[in-house]
Order: sequence, then C-alpha cells, then structure tokens
Amino acid sequence: MSSTPPASRETAGTDPAPRVRPRSQHPISRKQIDPDALKVLYRLSGAGYKAYLVGGSVRDLLLGRAPKDFDIGTDAHPAALRRLFRNCRLIGRRFRLAHILFPAGKVIEVATFRRRPTPLDPDAPELLMTEDNVFGTAREDALRRDFTINGLFYDISDFSVLDYVGGLEDLEAGLIRTIGDPEIRFREDPVRMLRAVEFASRLGFAMTPDVYEAILDHRKEIAKSAPPRVTEELAQMLRGGHALPTFLLLREVGLLDVLLPELAGVLREIDPEHRQGTGHLFWSLLDVLDAERRRGRVFEDAVLFALLVLPIVRAALRERSPGGEPSPALLATQLEDIVTPIAIRMAWPHAISHTIKQALALVGRLSHRPDNRVQTRRLVFREAFPAALALFELRTMATGRGEDLVREWRDLYQRMQRARESFEAETGLAPPPVAAAGRRRRRGRRRRGP
Repeated sequence: MSSTPPASRETAGTDPAPRVRPRSQHPISRKQIDPDALKVLYRLSGAGYKAYLVGGSVRDLLLGRAPKDFDIGTDAHPAALRRLFRNCRLIGRRFRLAHILFPAGKVIEVATFRRRPTPLDPDAPELLMTEDNVFGTAREDALRRDFTINGLFYDISDFSVLDYVGGLEDLEAGLIRTIGDPEIRFREDPVRMLRAVEFASRLGFAMTPDVYEAILDHRKEIAKSAPPRVTEELAQMLRGGHALPTFLLLREVGLLDVLLPELAGVLREIDPEHRQGTGHLFWSLLDVLDAERRRGRVFEDAVLFALLVLPIVRAALRERSPGGEPSPALLATQLEDIVTPIAIRMAWPHAISHTIKQALALVGRLSHRPDNRVQTRRLVFREAFPAALALFELRTMATGRGEDLVREWRDLYQRMQRARESFEAETGLAPPPVAAAGRRRRRGRRRRGP
C-alpha cells in the first residue's frame, strides 16, 4: 500500500451530507454485484479510499434489473490506483481512467471523482463542454452527472445508497430529471437529449416537463455533437430491445428530423407494405427487432443501421422504378447516393457502410426461391449474405409474408457452409471460389507487330 495519504482524508468533511438509505431499506445485495467489481471495491476501501458503485449499475440494481456494467467511483487518484492494482491500465490523456483487467477480457472501469469545470455563463451563446477533467469530491461527481437517477452511489463500506441529487425520489416516481437546469445541461452536452429519450423509453419513465420542453427548444444542438458519440447512442437504442418506443419518441421531440432528416421525411408517408396499411413498415421492423432482441438474438451493427436506411432506399426506388424491380445499375446508384452521405455524416466505419450497401443490394434477390444454379451458390457465399438474410427475415416477420423463403435460403446457406467446412477438414485447404458457368477465356500472349 502506498504511503501517500488517501485523497479521502484530504477532502474529508468538504461535502454536504447526502441522503443515506441504509442496507435495510434498499434491495441491493452483494450477490447481485460482479465478483471482480467487489474485489476492486474491497481493495480500495481497505486501503482507506472511498469506493462506490456509481451510475447506471446502482439505478438498475434498485430497479431489480441486471446491470450491463459495474463502474466504480473513488477519491483515489490515478497514480494511486496504478500502485494499488498491478492489473491496472490507465487510459485517456486529459482525464485518466483506470481499467482493472481480469481474465477473459473483463474490464472494471474505475474513475476518480470529478467535478464540473468552472461554472459557465448561462447567457453565453455557446456552452458546449469540451473538457471534463477536474478532480473533485463525491458530491461534485454526483452533481456533474446527467440525470438524477444516474447520480446514486452504493457505498461498499456500509452497503448504503448515497443520494446527493434526489435520485431516489425520481426513481420511485419514474421520472427523468436533469441534475440542474436542462436548458444548460443540454447545451453543454447535446447527447444528453438522446440519453433522456432512451432512458424514458427503456425504463418506461416520463420526462419532467422542463426536460421535455428543453429538448424541443434545443433539438438542433444535437448536430454539434461528435458523430461517433451520436452513432453509439443510436446503436444502443437499436440493441436494447426498446427501439420502437425510443424512435417514436425521437420523432415526437424532433430529434429524428435533425439526425436523419431523410428517414423522418419518408416516415410521414403511408407504406404499402405495412401489414395493416395504416403506417410505415419501419415501425413494424423495429417491433420485430425488439422482440428478437428480448429473446437474446444478436444482430451485427451493419444490420441495425441498415434498418435506418432501408425505408429511404425503398422510397427512392418506388419513385424511380414504379411498378417493377429496379435494374442493378439503378439500385447500385441509389445505394451509393443514399448510404454514402449518411455514413459520412454519422461516421460509420467503412466496413459497416460497405456491408450495408452490399446487404441492401442482395436482400431483394431473396424474394425469389433459391435454386441450384451456380449464380445462386455464388450469392450465398457473398460476404454480406448473412446480413442480407437477417434483414430479409426481419422484413418477412414484419409483413407476415415469405417465411418459407427464409427457411429455404437459410437451409441452402447452412448446406453450403457445411460443405465448405467438410472440404477444409479433408484437404486442409480453402475451397476454390465458385466460378461462373462456362470456360474462362485464356488470355494469350500479346502479339507484337511486324
């Protein structure tokens, strides 16, 4: 243990007392906490530091849900964490975070308490925060967080829940409330508006009126956020099993118009493929996606983001090729014109945008029954075929048509995969590519002139 005095001793007594809910008055048990997270908490506490479970893990445990991550807050500074944990890796330049590494790639993230930067003038034209790297106290760390339900701490020293921000009351009332003025908090970090929508939809909570009105007033600020952060929030919305209510709320508050105006415009139309003919197929797709996710099915990000592009592509093709199948050239042009600008704006990795284009180019061909022709086998071996098949299956479930085609294409894909694996096992070689029918013309040596 380091001889450096713990930060908790240096800052003791500086925080106003939080509301404390003792172990007897809350449902969190150590049996629900990841064992490796408990090891980190106990080592920090045993060394004289404050050690709290923080944020979403405390919220979810109080709601009886299984947390996705177990993040830890402490008053130990990064250098002290590195001395205390031999399996520690510090990341970040401006603000150092500690990753405590465990077998099988597990990481427990530990952050030193932070405080918000020097208070800003709420009347300033620009409040966007670019730094959040000043160490602080437990109370200051709670106050810098986004919503009251995410500002709760679980203290391993006495198993109590600490509340500096009124999060316990809002959790029991089912409310999404910002810590501080929502007008300022959303201008500081517009991604918080997306998080408010996602939490309200996933937890079934209501946004407080001031939060709802602030999103309506500042929805255009979301365009100032770093695209990778926005993309990750959208991915979380699509992965979480509550995509339908989340995107309905995004449309209601106007955020969808700012983020994906192409999609928002299409969704105002009636889709002829909607099962009841009264809405857009997109909402049915999200509904079946949610059902599949709640059953534990995992989809690659290219499939999830393709769902956001599919309605735009379908609407463009209906306009340019009414009453018939589009030509391959028209489809390729439309995919390039539609997907590429969105991918650049949303900072999608090239591999994902490439798979989206390829999958959307293939999915229409799955509407025809598979046969034994060489071209069909070549189609199944395309890299984007699994993504295309997943999209086709979701569309089939949403429309109620084509279940037999899904089975036949999946059976063919599985047979081809087994044949490939058998060839590799017997020969130790990769199978040759499936060639087109007919003999390939041999290129001869170019004759020179006389």
